[in-house]
Amino acid sequence: MKERSDRTVERLQNWLKALAAVGAAVNRGVSLDELLNMVARTSSELMGYDFCSVTVPDQSNSVLLIKGSHGLTDEYIQEVNALHPIRLRGMSLPSPSTQAFTLGIPVSVEDTATNPSFVPWAAAARHQGFTSMIAVPLNAPGGTLGTLNCFTRLPHAFENDEVSLLTVLADQAAVAMNTAQLRADQARTIAEQKSLNESLEKQYELQRKVAEVHNRLTSLTLEGGGIAEVGNALAELLERPVVIQSDQGNAVCGSAYGADDFLDGVAGEAEQVQGKSPNSDAISGPSDIRLPLHNGSTVSAVRAPVVIKEEVVAWIWTTGPLTKMAPLHRRAIEHAATVMALEFLYTRSGAASVWYRTGELLSHIIRGPRPSTSVLLAETQRLGYDLLQPHALIAAPHDQVPEDEVLRRLAGKVNRWNHDNVPKPLVGLHKDYVVALWPLGRRPLESVRDIAEQIRQSLTEAETSQLVALTGPVTDPNAYEEAFSIARGAVELARLKGTPSQTLLLTDLGIAGLFLQTQDSAGLRSFCDRILGPLHRYDATNGAALLQTLTVLMNNNLDAQMTAEHLTVNTTTITQRRNLIEQLVGLDLSNVTALTQVSAALQLEEIIAVIPSPGHG
Repeated sequence: MKERSDRTVERLQNWLKALAAVGAAVNRGVSLDELLNMVARTSSELMGYDFCSVTVPDQSNSVLLIKGSHGLTDEYIQEVNALHPIRLRGMSLPSPSTQAFTLGIPVSVEDTATNPSFVPWAAAARHQGFTSMIAVPLNAPGGTLGTLNCFTRLPHAFENDEVSLLTVLADQAAVAMNTAQLRADQARTIAEQKSLNESLEKQYELQRKVAEVHNRLTSLTLEGGGIAEVGNALAELLERPVVIQSDQGNAVCGSAYGADDFLDGVAGEAEQVQGKSPNSDAISGPSDIRLPLHNGSTVSAVRAPVVIKEEVVAWIWTTGPLTKMAPLHRRAIEHAATVMALEFLYTRSGAASVWYRTGELLSHIIRGPRPSTSVLLAETQRLGYDLLQPHALIAAPHDQVPEDEVLRRLAGKVNRWNHDNVPKPLVGLHKDYVVALWPLGRRPLESVRDIAEQIRQSLTEAETSQLVALTGPVTDPNAYEEAFSIARGAVELARLKGTPSQTLLLTDLGIAGLFLQTQDSAGLRSFCDRILGPLHRYDATNGAALLQTLTVLMNNNLDAQMTAEHLTVNTTTITQRRNLIEQLVGLDLSNVTALTQVSAALQLEEIIAVIPSPGHG
């Protein structure tokens, strides 16, 4: 009796030790797989079974998978988990494990070879070497967690006392599993909170540094540092070279950081940023660009737009790629773009003020000599202009472009020209023309053609012709009215002739250019009337087209057939009209002198049409 009592005490001590070991493993925070293997091993050792396994449902709760085992081979586990899974639904005859999990009660099989519910796993059981098995549910307060499956080689009948012990063991295992899961969830929550705190700290630190960057860049602007100073500060923050590309030129900043090829590549970019209206993606912020270099290769670069009211006024360039740039550096580029936009807006506002003031000055100067001319000259000299030295006059019609749009397109160029030239050029609006009085000094008139071209390109609209006239040198301050009148006449004459977009010098117009400079418009009109007047009067009286015929004949070198084809009449008609023309004007068109007079009269009529009446220049 005492011997049985001693064995009972020893068995109880073994159980307590085993369960304590499981609890200690949970406290140590072992993984779930380790815990399930430990539960299977402990069950096998305490109950004397040959094999044990622990099954748990998969994520979809559709099958039970062996996740812990003792004594079972990998082949058997693979057979059950992959080839013949223990299904929880859709089986006409549920397996013992399925019944135990679903009903929450132990289910035993004394002979796996003959039991119908074990047919799918009979071959695997034979290879593994067990005959009997029992599945005990792992019941927890929140539901069944899985099953504890125990196997014996020899046929075995699971008695009630044995089943009760297994149930106690399964309940303890379920508590351990539930505790382990809670601890895992808690550890995961703690880790997530820790990660979130670290992320918040990083974001706070990033925001603090971003605020410092913004304050630094804004302070530079408020202190009058300008675009270049902001660019240098950005280059210092990025530790990379920076180029600010605008219609005012390329500002190279931070060249101490090297990348000369990159700087040359940006400097060589022909893109005109002023007035660009890109899509929303381009405006959204910095982007990666492959920048072509002079040697034919490309380099990774980052480009960010400087935007005012959805209009790109400049680009910020730096070396890339963007993906390898720290968040702080990306924010620094974005803030620099914002600060530069304010600087460009300030510059534009200043340019608008100067623009309207220079327009008033131009109107006073071009209206001609006044008693207050000396006062006007003194005023222009005070503002940095010197009209006492020779100037070129550039005249460009802007009837295709609204006045405020003209200012927007030319503001940057005017600022740059005023900064780079002493004395300054005087640029503004007069009537429907952009007029520039450009100081020549001792340079030839041709030297200003590039400036005229820049103005022309700025005013050119898609699919329209833009003409600009360049006259001078003007050496007398009282001669600007005449110079403007000549320039405007050249533009209008070129328009009548359908001249394509270009910058015109009077020499480009041939003899017409000389006629434009003739002041005796009355004499010109008298000459034209003497030669062509009879034709005008005949056409008006008879509804004829002699003047048109003469013009086409002259353009076709007096070729009657070509003229007839142009006017869609027969050659005889042209011959008859020519004879009548010669009779009316009293000239023989075969005579060189007469031909010259007629040709001059036709050109003069075109010029007279564009010469304004006196006092309306």
